[in-house]
Amino acid sequence: MSVEDPSLVEAICTSPFAAGWPHGIVSEVVAISRYVQYPAGSIIFEQNAVNRDLFLLCSGLVGLDMRVPAGGNVRILTLASGELLAWSALVGDGQMTATATAVEPVRAITIDGSRLSDLCQRRPDIGYHVMTRLAESLSHRLTATRLQLLDLYAHTTPHVLKFGASDH
Repeated sequence: MSVEDPSLVEAICTSPFAAGWPHGIVSEVVAISRYVQYPAGSIIFEQNAVNRDLFLLCSGLVGLDMRVPAGGNVRILTLASGELLAWSALVGDGQMTATATAVEPVRAITIDGSRLSDLCQRRPDIGYHVMTRLAESLSHRLTATRLQLLDLYAHTTPHVLKFGASDH
């Protein structure tokens, strides 16, 4: 029998990810979780790398950058406390779609993605809670990314491609 870290239990219970979950579900998630820290400027994971952990940000800011052909790295979003990071560890093959960099010192909880996925399959009640919160997080992330794109292109005129038109 393992002893739960009270600070980890409290951090998970009070996060948007697990707020309102029954204690039994939180205990199962705590058992496969641990704290990690990253100094400002450090890479948490890189685009196209495989990552097996889901991160729940406790403090600090994380920038998500994507490599753009002929454009270098572009910041697409900045995540703060309470946000989920690296959802690809649960949905898909674990290949990261962006590079995550600690903009300022970061403290996070990592949840073993393989074990969480197994737990969700074995315990549909846990799977329901986890996937509902994951879907909410992805919905917010999609909205934030759309707003970021609108801001990025607000001051430019879009190029219109016409079939048969010549560039010369």
